[in-house]
Amino acid sequence: MQLHPVIRLRLSLGFIQYALNLLWEVDRGKKSPLSPAAIEIIYTAYFHPLYMGDVAEMLGITRSTATDHINYLEREGYVRRESDGNDKRRIRVFVTEKAEEWVLSVEERLFGYLEKCLSRMTKEEQEQFALLSTRFTGVSDDRTFDEAIRGMKKSRDDFSVPLLERRDGRLLRLEEMADERYHAFDDEDTKKSDEIMFEKRIPETDEGIQDEFTVEIYDQMQRNLRDAGHLPSEDYIKTGIDSGEVLEIGPGPGYTGLEWLKATKDTKLTGVEISPEMICMAEKNASDYGMSGRTKYVEGNAMNIPLGNNMFDGVFSNGSMHEWENPVSVFNEIARVLKPGGIFCITDLRRDLSEEIYEYMYNACSPEEIRPGFKTSVMAAYTPVELEEILAESDLSGKVIGHPYGLVITGRAAKK
Repeated sequence: MQLHPVIRLRLSLGFIQYALNLLWEVDRGKKSPLSPAAIEIIYTAYFHPLYMGDVAEMLGITRSTATDHINYLEREGYVRRESDGNDKRRIRVFVTEKAEEWVLSVEERLFGYLEKCLSRMTKEEQEQFALLSTRFTGVSDDRTFDEAIRGMKKSRDDFSVPLLERRDGRLLRLEEMADERYHAFDDEDTKKSDEIMFEKRIPETDEGIQDEFTVEIYDQMQRNLRDAGHLPSEDYIKTGIDSGEVLEIGPGPGYTGLEWLKATKDTKLTGVEISPEMICMAEKNASDYGMSGRTKYVEGNAMNIPLGNNMFDGVFSNGSMHEWENPVSVFNEIARVLKPGGIFCITDLRRDLSEEIYEYMYNACSPEEIRPGFKTSVMAAYTPVELEEILAESDLSGKVIGHPYGLVITGRAAKK
């Protein structure tokens, strides 16, 4: 049973709160010289001018209690007080080097934690997560951060749902009330979430994009993906495809391979493309990149690649597999043209996208003329189980990795 988003977020926030306590070194059982109030004072004074008169209002405490906090931090060597140069009556709170070192050591752990958690996601997932986090919190920069903090302090008592209830003389537990409030939707919504949007695969064209107008529209879409950092060139490098001569199957306008060339040294790229119009576009783009000397595009069908055996150190392809008429034949051709031990990495859409992700990706398609083609591409794509079966029938061995936005098939050619 899938939990309601509020429940899942509450669990996540509970874990994050615990994780932050560990990173702040205020976790259970560990003595910390700094209270939450002291931490807020240090951080505020580190990033913004902070005056004695501001501390009480900032923390929602009396002036005498605020002074006690500052006195303690000053005794411990975290802050110092000085008169304002322009107004001697105003006392400014400055952080000391000890406090600066403490802030930086905490931030090292926080940034390390974030990087580790984000590493579980693809680039597209990271961008979407960051976007949704911004929408969820309303924080996108320093100004909105300060505004959100002020707003939270003013309205925190307004955030409440009825969870206090007695029945039969006893106070109901949190999980009972949460079940009643949030789980009623599960039966219908879980049923929907378990359904594949496009149950039956509907093959798309196996002739590629041939007409000049559609080529230009597709080129613009790929440029937009490149500019947004959504092409998988770096992912191919991470799999080990980072040197030598490499084959790209279905390069389209060429941006994925050209970005890969930019990020690697002394490499060469050959693209096999079924569409003559698309080859012309790829050659033009290669010239614009200054990569004509490192690229070669040949017309051909991936089921019968017009190139010799054991030629390439790596093979990659992005977004074309759903158009392959016979993927087993293409995988066999990849095995043939790869050098022994060569690496392959194929990335594509998946047919079993969630409804939310499909709608997000559909609406993100730019220009809008490409959206109908995106839908037919998703309908022609495979599921992880289908691809595992296809791969098992071929001469390649590897693994199928499912991500919320698509699929990755990667592995090495046998060492003959």
